[in-house]
Amino acid sequence: MLPRPQTGLGLVGAVFVIVVVSLLSLAMSRMLEADKLTFSYEILGLKSFLAAESGAQLGVNRLMPPGAAGTCSNRTFTFEAPALRFCTATVTCNQTAAGGENFFTVSSRGQCSAGEFVASRTIEVRVSP
Repeated sequence: MLPRPQTGLGLVGAVFVIVVVSLLSLAMSRMLEADKLTFSYEILGLKSFLAAESGAQLGVNRLMPPGAAGTCSNRTFTFEAPALRFCTATVTCNQTAAGGENFFTVSSRGQCSAGEFVASRTIEVRVSP
């Protein structure tokens, strides 16, 4: 007696399931990688915002130090604290007069880098002595 030919779909079904599961796992890994990259950009953007804010505060403090006369000057600050490592703040100060009063505009541009990624934020503060 001759053996009967196979008529089931077991092998085809198994290959189909393996292909579908492989594609799903590949899609999931790519989504997780994109989420990780997005989170890194958010952290870098926050660090550059904090560097800009720190630079603006340092600029205002140089402009109006407690108990002394300050100067309106441009300067670049490099931060050494672990939280703001690889970050700088470029501070510019401009004086304008309006309505008989002098105003100072302190602009601070914080920039942070992590490898090939760079983020920057700018903050402006207007001060009247």
